Order: sequence, then C-alpha cells, then structure tokens
Amino acid sequence: MQCEMVPKTLEVYRKTVELNPENVEARYQLALGYHQARQVKEAIAEMQRVVILDPKYLAAHCQLSLWYYGRCMFHAAIEATKKVLVLDPTNPWANYRIARSYFHLGKLDLAIQSFGRVLDADPTHIIVHYDLGLIYERKQMWHDAIREFSQVVSENPEDASSHFHLGLAYKRLGIRDLAIGAFMTALNLNGEDNASLEQLHALQE
Repeated sequence: MQCEMVPKTLEVYRKTVELNPENVEARYQLALGYHQARQVKEAIAEMQRVVILDPKYLAAHCQLSLWYYGRCMFHAAIEATKKVLVLDPTNPWANYRIARSYFHLGKLDLAIQSFGRVLDADPTHIIVHYDLGLIYERKQMWHDAIREFSQVVSENPEDASSHFHLGLAYKRLGIRDLAIGAFMTALNLNGEDNASLEQLHALQE
C-alpha cells in the first residue's frame, strides 16, 4: 500500500508546484516524496530549490546535509551542514555529521574540533569517543587514543573493538602487560577476533 501511495503523492505535489512554483512547502514535500521513491538525484535537486526560495528553511538544510552524506558527497555535506549550524548552532547531529565528513576527507584536526562540540553537549556520547580514538590512533597520539577508548569501555565494557584499539595503543607505547590484557579482553568478547589473536601471538613470542 505504501509503495502505491508514493506515485500518487508525488503527482499531487508536482501539480501543486506547477500551479505555484514558489510554494516552498509543496517543494519540500515533493523532495521528500522523491527520496521516499528512491529518486535521490531528483530529491536533492528539489530540496536545493527549497533552500534557494527560503534560505532559512532549517529542515531542508538538514535533509540536504543528510542526503549528501549518505551519497559520500562530503564536501557538499559540509557546506549544507554549515548552513544548519548557522541557523541552529548547537544542533548535535549537525556537528556530528560535519565531523564525520571531515574525518572521511582526512581533515582530522577539523574533525576533532567538531567532535569536541558534540561532546560539549553530551560528554558521554560513546560513538564520538570511539571516533576520536580512531583519529588519535591515525595521528599516533597514543595517550589521547587511550583516553578516548577507555571512555568507551567505561560506558560499554563489552565493546571488543575498543579493547582491541586500546591494545594497539598500549603496544605502541611499549606497555606490554596492558596491551596483552586488552587484546585478551577483546578476544574473550569476540572469539573470532583474529586481529587480537595475531597481536597476542606477536607479543607472547
């Protein structure tokens, strides 16, 4: 029934827009309809028209930000998300999305800044601490990586991946006992964790 409703809904909003091309709400709903019908390019094009007609339409900027990110159009996602943040500076999802976009583009310092703004609003945001841990690991800032992954396991002790990354950081710092303990914990939580098993064998040789 839902699939049958989409073409009918699209047709209604198309006709509304034809009659009144400056009907912002009709264009917004048409864009959502296109997206629901998996016509993503059409959805983006229509939503772009919405923000041209009404640059302060927060929901439209949010949708564009999300759709660009979903298509790995990270530069466009950043620009759309900046417009969200102009209208709603403390929007946690916008700060998270722009941080992830910077991360994917390899702009790690900008990603750290944006993730920091998410944590200002919610210091216990586990996913952000994990993402920051990965960034610090990539930058070989091992003490910072340990701090972030430790925060994750303090909130979720069964996160095998964070224990593994803790093991890598301890290994890089030459703290063998803590590295072995972290890899063993990761392996106990995930018996198929071959990466932790390989690290343990290397440390115990």
